[in-house]
Amino acid sequence: MACDHDIDPEYLFPADIDVLDFVSGPNGPAIRFALPCPDCGQALELEADVRGMKESDVDLPLDDAEDQYD
Repeated sequence: MACDHDIDPEYLFPADIDVLDFVSGPNGPAIRFALPCPDCGQALELEADVRGMKESDVDLPLDDAEDQYD
């Protein structure tokens, strides 16, 4: 059973989130990801619809996010 806490993005950090899958949702592409509840620490699995795409100027492959916190 999922916790009943509201998920406040202020207390979430990119390092806390793991992308699980890219899926086809009811509104088009979606991303499934897992994160700990900031209040109780329970593991939560969420799905977010992709609202839009735009071209990016980043170099591929992307560096690991851990490098920016070293």
